[in-house]
Amino acid sequence: MEISYYTQESKKITVPKKIIMLSDLHNVEYEHIVDAVLDEKPDIITVVGDVVDRHRKTYSRALGFLESLSIIAPTFFSFGNHEVKFDVLSEDDIENTGAVLLDNSYVKYGEMVIGGHTPSKDFSWVDDFERREEFKLLLCHQPEHYKKYLRYRNIDLTLSGHAHGGQWRPFGIPIFAPGQGLFPPYTSGFYEGKLVVGRGLSDVRAIPRLFNPIEIVVIEVEPKKDDARDFTRHYNR
Repeated sequence: MEISYYTQESKKITVPKKIIMLSDLHNVEYEHIVDAVLDEKPDIITVVGDVVDRHRKTYSRALGFLESLSIIAPTFFSFGNHEVKFDVLSEDDIENTGAVLLDNSYVKYGEMVIGGHTPSKDFSWVDDFERREEFKLLLCHQPEHYKKYLRYRNIDLTLSGHAHGGQWRPFGIPIFAPGQGLFPPYTSGFYEGKLVVGRGLSDVRAIPRLFNPIEIVVIEVEPKKDDARDFTRHYNR
């Protein structure tokens, strides 16, 4: 497992926030993941979909995962395509874990508004979200939607998963991702200072991951000084 670190600066933030992004658990064992998250001491935890696995019809660990994270820090969850196609988690189930469900909706949290998009091509609800003046953080499971629907929206940061890092990454080159096809453009990393894509927490495909460790993403959002240029930093551990 790899932990990736990114930094973004914003004039909308006066107090630094450490955000953990997790995606694509697909019902695998999660205790080691929770331990690693605890060590990071996050201010906010975001879970960007696919805690269940529709192919195996499994979800026994999904709610326990969200509950364990909610004990560590405020946790925000948005649906992935597996939750949409394997509809076994009710709103009450999720909220009883302590996590906040964002289902084409957003909430205010301190200096941020945090929104979550449920997989579809209907982004009309984002119209109201992007008019907010706070730092806008959007959970959107499928990164292929960024270029078509979100790239020019007034959104400070979008978090995605779904691509599983491209499954095979020889020499760091992603091979395939659902919704993006061969040599996909959005699989792992920080893009255009507005999109972070995580590689996910499991390997559920018939073809195993190669040169592609599972990943926890840590994002530090820091106050921006008036004379500072826009920038991001990145390193791995």
